[in-house]
Amino acid sequence: MSLNKYIEQFKDVRPNRSGQSASPHKVCMLFAVLDLIEDGRIGLNAIYYNEELKRRFAWHFERLKSDKDRLNFKDPFFYLRSSPFWHHAIQPGRAVAYDAIITPSDALIATTITHAFLDDELFLLLKDSSNRDALRIALSENLDSKEEGFKRWALSIGKSEKTVNNYVGALRSSISNWLESANLINTNLMYISDYFHVARLVEQAQNVPDFKEYNKRGNGMYLAALKLYRAYLDEITDATMQYDISVIEQDESLEVTQKSMLIQARRGQGKFRERLIQQWQRCAVTGYDNISLLLASHIKPWSKAENEERLDPFNGLLLIPNLDKAFDLNYVSFTDKGRILIAEQLGEYETLGIHKEMSVLLHARHQDYMAYHREVYFKKNA
Repeated sequence: MSLNKYIEQFKDVRPNRSGQSASPHKVCMLFAVLDLIEDGRIGLNAIYYNEELKRRFAWHFERLKSDKDRLNFKDPFFYLRSSPFWHHAIQPGRAVAYDAIITPSDALIATTITHAFLDDELFLLLKDSSNRDALRIALSENLDSKEEGFKRWALSIGKSEKTVNNYVGALRSSISNWLESANLINTNLMYISDYFHVARLVEQAQNVPDFKEYNKRGNGMYLAALKLYRAYLDEITDATMQYDISVIEQDESLEVTQKSMLIQARRGQGKFRERLIQQWQRCAVTGYDNISLLLASHIKPWSKAENEERLDPFNGLLLIPNLDKAFDLNYVSFTDKGRILIAEQLGEYETLGIHKEMSVLLHARHQDYMAYHREVYFKKNA
């Protein structure tokens, strides 16, 4: 099966560019499909135009839309047929009506299309989390630079408009130029959507003479801008977490106290984090002991865990940020003896402070959770 073929096709889904920016509709529809496959909500190669798909699409759309974009489900579901991997199953006797569609509507879709489906080869590839991650990154390249999304996010967390504009200007021009001169990048920094790439640049930039000089003159402004952009990429990488939280909030079967505990656990906070701090007292792998900077990470992924498992401290590790992100994205795991496993896809992992001698002291009650992560999610070298 050719993953690279589909990576190229996902990079070229041809979003509508009739306005000043690329419409995120097709990208959001495919993000929604990837999510539903990951959650086991799409088990067969049949994508129905239903409320579940629309809800997941709408959630991604709210994150990625510009002020000029309008919520629209029917167009991406219909017009994705211009991509070679997206197909429609036509209702019996409705082929002529389908071929005559110029402007799709909910009624036309309902009366002519049974469901959409993907190439069988692609659908099989999407069963693997490593492939889904690679294709998500490919999809993001259809969007314009992350500039507008970064601006909205930075303003939403309380940064002033002046600060945000200064950061964007620095990222787009000065910092990009300095890093390019040092042969660390060959594009505008704000076109980079890979969290780990930017995490490496945060460390590497501090050894670039121009960056060091001007960052000192600017009282740390350039490093602050670069770190905030890394935080933004971290946030959009955790899109699934935000969706999980919205599902908990809407679950009428849960009591208020249960909802609060689960939401805090999903965020790696509250009693779940407190229990991990009591259990580990420091980073479970490195021994780093500044608790305020450590993150509570679930071992068996949230989407596959029962509520009791989601709150179980033995389903968690207390980790430094880069290890937490690498573990959460399945680039690292651990053997039953606690030795670290590092996927080849992580690349130059030493620059992230990760090395092959790392290990974790696992309790017997960690073993089932870790075995699940290792066998089902870890990006095995192939």
